[in-house]
Amino acid sequence: MAIIKMEKLAVIGVDAAKEDLIADLMDLGMVEITDRNVMLSENENLSDAVTCDGDEDKVAEIDGKIAKLGIALDLINRYSREKQPLFVTRKSMKRAAFLDRISNRSVIEANVKYILGLNRKLHDGRERINKIKMEIASLIPWQKYDLPLEIQETEQVDIELGVVPSTVNIEGIREAVTTASDSAEVRVVNRDKDMYYLFIAALKEEQEKVVSVLKQWGYTLAPFDDYAGTAKENKRRLEKESITAWKSFKDIEEQVSACEYMRVDIECLKDYLVIERDREKVKSNFLKTKRTFNLEGWIPSECKGTVEKVLNQYDCMYEYREASEEEEVPVLIKNTGFGSPFSAITEMYSLPDYHGFDPTDIFSVFYAMFFGIMLSDAGYGLIIAIASFIILKRYEIEGLTYKMIKMFMYCGIATVFWGAMFGGWFGDFIPTFTQTVFGHRVNISPIWFNPIDNPTKLLIFSLLFGVGHLFVGMGINAYMLIRRGKAVDAFLDIFSWYMIIAGGGLWLGGSAVSEELTVPGKWICIAGGIIVLLAGGRKNKGFGKVTGGLGSLYGVTGYISDILSYARLLALGLATGVIANVINLLGSMVGGGIKGLIAMLIVGIIGHTFNLAINALGSFVHSSRLQYIEFFGKFYEDGGEEFSPLRNNTQYVRLIDNNNGGLK
Repeated sequence: MAIIKMEKLAVIGVDAAKEDLIADLMDLGMVEITDRNVMLSENENLSDAVTCDGDEDKVAEIDGKIAKLGIALDLINRYSREKQPLFVTRKSMKRAAFLDRISNRSVIEANVKYILGLNRKLHDGRERINKIKMEIASLIPWQKYDLPLEIQETEQVDIELGVVPSTVNIEGIREAVTTASDSAEVRVVNRDKDMYYLFIAALKEEQEKVVSVLKQWGYTLAPFDDYAGTAKENKRRLEKESITAWKSFKDIEEQVSACEYMRVDIECLKDYLVIERDREKVKSNFLKTKRTFNLEGWIPSECKGTVEKVLNQYDCMYEYREASEEEEVPVLIKNTGFGSPFSAITEMYSLPDYHGFDPTDIFSVFYAMFFGIMLSDAGYGLIIAIASFIILKRYEIEGLTYKMIKMFMYCGIATVFWGAMFGGWFGDFIPTFTQTVFGHRVNISPIWFNPIDNPTKLLIFSLLFGVGHLFVGMGINAYMLIRRGKAVDAFLDIFSWYMIIAGGGLWLGGSAVSEELTVPGKWICIAGGIIVLLAGGRKNKGFGKVTGGLGSLYGVTGYISDILSYARLLALGLATGVIANVINLLGSMVGGGIKGLIAMLIVGIIGHTFNLAINALGSFVHSSRLQYIEFFGKFYEDGGEEFSPLRNNTQYVRLIDNNNGGLK
């Protein structure tokens, strides 16, 4: 539960050692290189002796190669016959095996060139098939036209085929054409919901006048200049061409599928080029002279010893310094044990400021508890926990996905606990099933109580859990103030609200335990209110001290709103249980015997799957909301930039002999 302390590392070394040093730092994955070019812009006197490092043209060249490899892999994956796994993970591979895979680089590049050629053929084939389809579609309305399409004139007559919108008055067109030319002929070859398909014949000297009249009705010429033969003949020809084109297209697809064996080598080469590109790209953050280079970067203090072992192997000098208050320091949070996977929730919101506080280990307990209360069914919890456990064991998942699945495993265990406390095992499935199928009801009693029978009790405890959650958040705020030397502010701004909330709770509800609690609760609440009233405006001037106190005291409405937000624990918990019971009731309506057994199983599987999916999502969302809004709102300082070290940022291969295990 900590934000790892960072230090600034500065290195000056001889240029001959630069490439190997970058490679070793990438293998470590412990140093985030910062841009040194800012120094040149701020110190113009250095520009004659010191220049920026890096080669943008080389980076662009490697990026182009990476892009081609990506296209080839996308094509292989699209036509792969292998069943894709549920989770795509990186392959664990030792560096020697990795380099051996790409040792015959020219062969891999030739294979990629071949695959890209197939990709172009697929593109051309797809265009050809689509063009044929469009041509066939354009010919279908003209199947009743028996003249060859290439006949567009005789010695004295011009012939045209064209279309007008189906909304026009076709008789009106005929009259208009007849008025323009007595000898002109307009015939309707076909009609659909959009168009009239027309045959127009007119004397050559009158053709232009006839077409001019037709255009007033939205006339468009049908382009058949490249056709020979009738519409029927051309349609049959194109259908044969379509079959041939499809066969050719499928043959090319088979050729792509046969390239499956090339995948791993191409993946390794792509990862290798990404490493090479990143090595070249990071140099743009260096400064250099004719014989030396200079780099700076952030390093976790706990990693200094490991990095020094590498630096001492090279002809270079280095030093560390503490981060100043003004610097933007990258953030690396480290959580262990139960709280570790819950850092995914923190990361999805925003990393804490470097000078702030990482609450992950603290809120992880509340998160799992709230999730369990809201889902509140032990059967659902078992499914989530077991499914998550199997996924973690079967797949080498990394990063945020790993954290999320492990977090759901813990939340599933918490759901089993709270489900048992409330007596929910797929709702009341076991009692309903045994009563329906066997005629004898087997009840499973809750360890604590059934919220459906006593919702008020769960509401009270939900609000109490919420108060505890808020108190912890307020306590973190007080700790941060005390750590910064503001103990008085912690007492006046935080402890006073403890008095108001706790005292108010005893004043209003203490009689449920003992009447003797109400009087001290009242005076504690009043004392806290007086402190807030007098101290709330202490930093203002003049009359603002009075209004500031009143404004601070008005903040009690915000606390009441925050506490009431925890009523969602009751709402979602009841929703899960009630829907589960309704599903069981529907399944039992068929009656007993084998039919009842089958009905309950079918309805149960479908209904409970739906209920689990919907309410697990709701529990995740609302548990996160309670952390983000109510809990984080009491103390959290966000805006931290994630620590992004120079590393082998591979996509397909995890180099397991790296010092950092290659883990992302």
